[in-house]
Order: sequence, then structure tokens, then C-alpha cells
Amino acid sequence: MTAREDLRRTGAEIRKQLGLGERADPDLLPGFSGLIDEVVFGRVWARPGLELEDRVLATLSALTCTQRLPQLADFVGAGLNIGMSPRLIQEVMLHCTMYTGFPTALNSLEVVRTVLGERGIPQPEEDLTEADLDELLSMGRQTMQTLHGERSQGGYAAPDSAASGLYSTAIDFLYGEVWNRPGISLRQRMICSVAAFTATNLESQQRKFFPSAMNVGLSRAEILEAISQTGPYSGFPQAFNALAVAEEVLPE
Repeated sequence: MTAREDLRRTGAEIRKQLGLGERADPDLLPGFSGLIDEVVFGRVWARPGLELEDRVLATLSALTCTQRLPQLADFVGAGLNIGMSPRLIQEVMLHCTMYTGFPTALNSLEVVRTVLGERGIPQPEEDLTEADLDELLSMGRQTMQTLHGERSQGGYAAPDSAASGLYSTAIDFLYGEVWNRPGISLRQRMICSVAAFTATNLESQQRKFFPSAMNVGLSRAEILEAISQTGPYSGFPQAFNALAVAEEVLPE
């Protein structure tokens, strides 16, 4: 068996572990389906340093942010296949919305609903406790401090910045509401943020959030792997750019 055949076999095993079924249609392009098993699953998914569920979170985030909806449906299914709850998957969609806009959530949550319906899984229901605006502000400030520490009031978050008016909404509803919703941990949300900012090539946010990821339990190696995981889905150049930023801002 050649090295490439071995790589394809490894990739096929991971693909099947995710329940993704057969390879891409070989009639699309000669050699394309084998390349997916080699590059996507044999090389990227098989890398050490990040658990399988975390890789699915990063993949869902990249596909949500870039609105690759047919592929998003595949990986919603993969998440369910490995035991992720529908609520967790839904929260990924909402989390990414705050970075790429509400139409992103509408499209992506519709994909989730379709996949759940095809599998006969009920749409999740949950009674959420609604905080008032004063509570949201307090929760938002506390979450910012937890995530970013002394950097929570810098840059566009500074009270005297041009963004201060709009940023007050981010404090209330992004940090106060979204980051505190149940069904997903702060660590998992941070994986989504790292992947989202990589997929969208937002360097300013990368510089802020990559170091903050270590404040909620992610190691340097896990951050680098979450960035790398997005490569096959939102582009290798975006991942390379983000890895260069991570090298600058993450402690060894």
C-alpha cells in the first residue's frame, strides 16, 4: 500500500466515523473523491490535538459563516451521528450569527430543522429565562471580563470609541444574552468564535479572541487546531493568515 493509499484509508475511516457515507460522486471530476479523503479527512481531520466533537464545532461554524448550506446539512448530520445534541448544533448557528448577520442564522437554522425532520427528531424546545436590559448589561460586562480580562475595554470596546454606540448592543445581546444561553459551554462557544473569525478573515477580532480562548480552557494547541480545521471549508489562505496571527498573539 502506498503512502497516499494509506492516507485515503485513514480519511475514509474518519469519514465513516462521522457517518458521512460514501465518497463524493467520482463522476464530478477524476480523482476528486479520493482527494477529499486524503486532504480533508486523512490530513486535516486526522491531526492530533483536538477532539472529534470540537472539530465538528469548528466545521459547522466555518460552513455557517460562509453559508455553504448543502455541506452544512452534511455536518449537522455528522454532529448528530457522533452524539451532539440538536440544541448544541442550533447554538452554533446563533453564535455565528452575531459575527455574520441574522440572515445567516435564518438560513442555517432552517437547514438544521430540515435535517432533524428527515431523521424524525423533534425540534428542540426549551423555556428560556428572559433577563431585563439591566441584567443583560451586567451579564455582558461580566462575560467580557471573563473572556478578555483587562483587554475587555480596549479598541472598539472602549467607551470613547466611535463604535461605542453600536458596541453597547454587543455588550447587552452578544456578551450578555448569546454567550450566556444554555446548551453550549463557554469553551465550545470560543471554538465557534475562533473558527468564525478565521473563516471570515477578521484579523482584529482574531487578535482579541485568540488569546481570550485560553481564558476558557482552550490550550494553544487546541486553538491552532480549531483554526486549521476550517481550512478545507472556508479556504486554506484564511487559515494560514489566522495561524500567522495566532503565532504573534498566543504565548508559547
